[in-house]
Amino acid sequence: MKDFNVSHFEEHGRSPIAPTHDVPGGWLASLLRAITTTPADDAPRFEGIPAYEVESRWSRHLSLHTVERLSKADVVLCGRFDPAARGHFADIGSYARSFRCFATEVETTAFLKRTLSARQMVVFQVRDLIGALPRLEEFRSRFPQAAVVLVCPELVRNDFSGERRVICDASLRAAETRSSVAMAVTVALQNHDEYVARAIY
Repeated sequence: MKDFNVSHFEEHGRSPIAPTHDVPGGWLASLLRAITTTPADDAPRFEGIPAYEVESRWSRHLSLHTVERLSKADVVLCGRFDPAARGHFADIGSYARSFRCFATEVETTAFLKRTLSARQMVVFQVRDLIGALPRLEEFRSRFPQAAVVLVCPELVRNDFSGERRVICDASLRAAETRSSVAMAVTVALQNHDEYVARAIY
């Protein structure tokens, strides 16, 4: 990936993961063929491969590297998300190995116990942060393999630094915009690598 410069595509107004006819051969061409579909409004979403309309909405926000990492992960939503936030994370989930939504943490943990994925991302929607802290800390210790994004309106600000790593890898006050959601997902994956490498848990 380091040898491929995506600026050529970005300069011409195209996403590096959009269908093209002038891409290099080899592994990149294979990857592009695998993750793109026919540019039609009714293109199906299946097996974690985003439909054309999803890719067109997110091409300016998600890097090829993040998309590649998501394709190997199970993405799980836990909580009661408003329609806009749920839509954003559903789009993110379409890039993933699998995508699930659960209302409770019990359902979420049951799924994580039986999945065979080596990489997982869990997005928690929390209304009462103080009351949820013990549960979030416990979840973190039980599932260190899961990158965690926290969405909570009680937070003073978004955090992408990892300073809240005891409960999450990235946090948002609200998942209202694609850019903030994409940033949270990208940074959570990066911070989680450090979390695991340093055995912070």
